[in-house]
Amino acid sequence: MFPEIMTAHLFAPARLQARRRRARRLRLLRTILVLGALATTAFARPAWAATDSGPGRAGNTTLLRVHATRSHMHCPLPGRKQRLIGIDSPAEWTDTLEQQGEVAALGRKVRWSRERVIVFAPDMQDRQAEAVRLESPAQMIRVSDGVLYWPVRQRAIDDPAARQMRPCVMAIIDRAFWQRIRVVPARPL
Repeated sequence: MFPEIMTAHLFAPARLQARRRRARRLRLLRTILVLGALATTAFARPAWAATDSGPGRAGNTTLLRVHATRSHMHCPLPGRKQRLIGIDSPAEWTDTLEQQGEVAALGRKVRWSRERVIVFAPDMQDRQAEAVRLESPAQMIRVSDGVLYWPVRQRAIDDPAARQMRPCVMAIIDRAFWQRIRVVPARPL
């Protein structure tokens, strides 16, 4: 055999071993970097949690921004029983509120990839003697342990015709996950 071919065969295993050592070191370095990044994000508080400009978290509580609210004296939801629903998509909107478009009901289009709609209509079967108007004054809505707490205010109005109407309130909020919605009284003015 030729000497240069013999030399190449003798050094091939050494180069292969060096390449494998380098690959192992790079994998170890990547693993250390990923674990370090995970540790710092797990223990550090996010910057947006301290500000009021975006959604925040404290423990297992999340604050969702309210983008728009609209109060209706003639609720577009069918029926007279209490309804408290979340709407996730345009198809669900059409199934739930088929006779009214988003702009007419909410004042603007919903960005379904980032937002959800929540609707509350009180029970009208045991109608009270006074007429009420529902309002949602909140700028932020709290989600805690899978429950969305929505502050809603009932304001009495002096209109005899309004006693036969079914009021409701709708809100566009940030998209998030929750299991239940609970309407809570809003703070007084």
